[in-house]
This record gives sequence, structure tokens and C-alpha cells, in this order.
Amino acid sequence: MKSDELYKHLEFTNEFSVDDWNDLISIKFRPYFRSNKIFNSNKEVLRTEIINYIKFSEKPDLLTLFDWTFLIFKECFERDENLAIKQLSDSFYEISDTDLRWMTNAIIQPNPTDFSERDKISYYFKVIDEILEGVFKPRFRLFDKFINYYTKGTYYDNSKIDFGQIIQNFPDLESVPATLYLKDPYFSITTNQWRNISAHKTFAINKDSISIEYGKKNIKTLSISFEQLKLILDWTQDIYQVIRFAEVFINLNFTKEVVVALGGTGKMKLRFESVLMHLINNIQIVGFQFVSTIEKDTTFILQLKKKINFDLKDSIIHASQFLEHLSRAVNNDEYTRDKFTHVQVEVIDYENEKSASATVKISFAMSKVQKELKLDEYIQNIEFKTNNFA
Repeated sequence: MKSDELYKHLEFTNEFSVDDWNDLISIKFRPYFRSNKIFNSNKEVLRTEIINYIKFSEKPDLLTLFDWTFLIFKECFERDENLAIKQLSDSFYEISDTDLRWMTNAIIQPNPTDFSERDKISYYFKVIDEILEGVFKPRFRLFDKFINYYTKGTYYDNSKIDFGQIIQNFPDLESVPATLYLKDPYFSITTNQWRNISAHKTFAINKDSISIEYGKKNIKTLSISFEQLKLILDWTQDIYQVIRFAEVFINLNFTKEVVVALGGTGKMKLRFESVLMHLINNIQIVGFQFVSTIEKDTTFILQLKKKINFDLKDSIIHASQFLEHLSRAVNNDEYTRDKFTHVQVEVIDYENEKSASATVKISFAMSKVQKELKLDEYIQNIEFKTNNFA
């Protein structure tokens, strides 16, 4: 999937106003936050997370799993906040990498609809492996530490423990609510075994079915249909989304404390694509529609469709306010920092076949962000242009 296609999944709609989105976020998410102050400070992030929430909230079993997972974390923090914060801070960089891997995979994955049936099945197994090994396992390992404290009163170092052992040794008292994490809902094959099947390729693709083998000493075999494998893929995505969501929410509640435990924000960087996704989502909420991103020489360009019921001039003035956020996103990622010197927002009026752009040097925008440049000086360094379509 190309990055533009990823951002286009943040669907545009003019049926919801900013106030509508804020009301929805308040209704659904406020109960999960310790205070109004913490909740309000995270509203920009939550506007993107509401999309992830909607994906699983319509399935009662997944919503129940999310609530239970979050309550386990919450209870552990209520028992001993300092100990819990240490667990989050110790795993911060590993857990952050899971979002980086998830984002990278989403950007580089091909479109499986173009594949032959055999290649599509192989691709599904590849994605199952990437999800369970690359992103689910680290997050489940963190949750395992908290569930151990919840049931036994102690956190333990499980960094050297095999994924299969963590699944098998999950506390019996909590195994029922955690069932979807531990095994699939169709064949009751454990999560680690699906990882092994996919990673070690212990499957054979037949004309109308797939034969799989799993287990170490007592090897088992099973024949499943192509459609059933897709259900397994969907299940792995579901459980990752749920556990990620619970951990994101607990982190948002204690961000300040975790940052202090890590020694401050000086060396903490965010992935460019992740920040851009949040920015595009918020841009669309205020009435713009995402068109594409363009890399032209050393300028990163964000193209948007003109706001409904606004003229081109008003739209580009509004859109120019995003240049600071765009500059900060480029500057904060070491992989993009040296690649671009300027950022540009271009607004397109398809009806009148015109476009308008606002461009600024990243160094000027960062000076404004760091309050080294006054607003008037900053505005003077933004170059505005209007163009007719060729």
C-alpha cells in the first residue's frame, strides 16, 4: 500500500462538524481518562484513534476484550502507580517500535487483489507472521507483566521467555476473558502456533484448501479453506488493534509521568508518517479533503481539496496554519530531516480549475514553533501563490 492510499483511509466526510467529532470523542473516550485536563490535552490524538476504535467497537466480543484489558492496566496503576510507570517506561521504545513496524508494513504492502490465489494465500501467511511476531507479541509481553502483577502481586522479567510459554502459562483465573488473545475463535489453535505455522511455512496450498501442520512433539494437521485463512488474518488484526488501543489509552493517561521517568523529551522522536496521519485526520475534520502528498526536489507538498462553502483565498489562509505542524513532523524524524528544506500546502479548487499554495522554509517554521520568531516575521516568510490549471 502506498502512503497516499494509507492516508486516504482516513475517510473524509462533511456530515460531521468539529463539534460533532468532539462530542463523539467525549461520549466514547472520556470515561477512560483520569481527568478532564488529561482528556482535553489528548483530543487531537483521539480524533485519529476514534477511527481505530470504530473498527472493533461494533463487535461486542472485541469491545468486551478491550474494556477488560484496560481495566487490568488501570487496576495495576491504582495499586502502585510508581511500579506500573516503571513497566511502561522500561518497555517504551520497544512498544513504540511496534507502531513504526505497523506503519511501515501498511505503507509498503502490495495490493493482494492483483495476486493469483496461491500468491494471495502465501501473502496472508506472511502478514499473519508480521502481525503476531512483529507487533502483537511485544504488546502482549507487556500485558503479560501486568496480568502477572494483577494475579500474583509481582512484575517479572519475561524478556527471555518464549512466546509459546507466555501463552501457555497465562494465569488460569484470567484465561477466559483473554481467550481471543490466546487462541483463534475458529479452530482453537493457540496464537503462538499460528505464528509458527506462518513463520516456518508449515503449510501446503492445495487446489481448494490449505493443509497446515503445528505442534512440536505431537504434530497435528488440519485442512482449512481459503476463506477460513482470511478469517484468521482478520482475527490477528483484531486482537492487535484491541491490545494496542488499551495500551495507547493507559499511556495517554500517564504520558507526563513516563516522560519524566525517561529523562525528558529531548531524545524522544515520532515517526513522520505517524504524525502526518494525525495531521491529515485533523485537517479533514475541519473541512479539507486530502488529495495526495508530493515530494518535489527538497519540498514536501501536502495537497488538499478546497473547503466546502469557502473560496480559495480563505481556504489557503486556513491551510497555511498547518505549515508549522508539517515542518515539525519533517524536522522531528531523522529520516526526513535532511531530505527536505521546505514544506508546502496546496489547495485545489477543481470546480474553477485553480489552485493556491503556501510555502515556507522549515527552519523559519521551526523558529516560530520554538518562539524565536514573531508571528509577523513568520508570516512574511510564507510564500503564497495562485495558479490556473494548465
